[in-house]
Amino acid sequence: MTVSPDALEAYRLKLRYKVYYHLGSSCPDAEDVVQETLTRFLRALQDEKIHNPESTAAFLSGICNNVIQEYRRRLWKEPLRDPDSSPPGCARDREPEMLELRQVIALIMGQLSQRDRGLLCAFYLEEKCREEICRTMGLSDVQFRVALFRAKGRFRKSYHETMKQNAPGEH
Repeated sequence: MTVSPDALEAYRLKLRYKVYYHLGSSCPDAEDVVQETLTRFLRALQDEKIHNPESTAAFLSGICNNVIQEYRRRLWKEPLRDPDSSPPGCARDREPEMLELRQVIALIMGQLSQRDRGLLCAFYLEEKCREEICRTMGLSDVQFRVALFRAKGRFRKSYHETMKQNAPGEH
């Protein structure tokens, strides 16, 4: 199966719209997300991984969704540095804050159930893929998504409660 340049340009325009919709029109990396989506699509096309040519647009949309999710995950793990903030050499000034944050996270992780702790560690810290986590924990895909959602909720709730207790002037 081949794709004409006109069809590829039409896909690019639709993908650009989708990316801007999901990431915002001011996203500096929107064009990179579109380009990565098209690159993966062309690679799949070259490797003959598209089994149903009638659903090419849906296949492309699925690839785009994956690239958007990877982009968001990367942003979450590596927040953009504010240009007005201090240069990276001043990281020592934040060491006490980071140490305190690590201690709070360790405390909260210790309060979670073994399953929640294992799930959050495997997915976020060890960066294991969903399939591997499902296989080792004996979960279906749906069970994994629900368990991860609930584990994040319990972590978030415990984190907010801990931060309220440790807030200055509220004792």
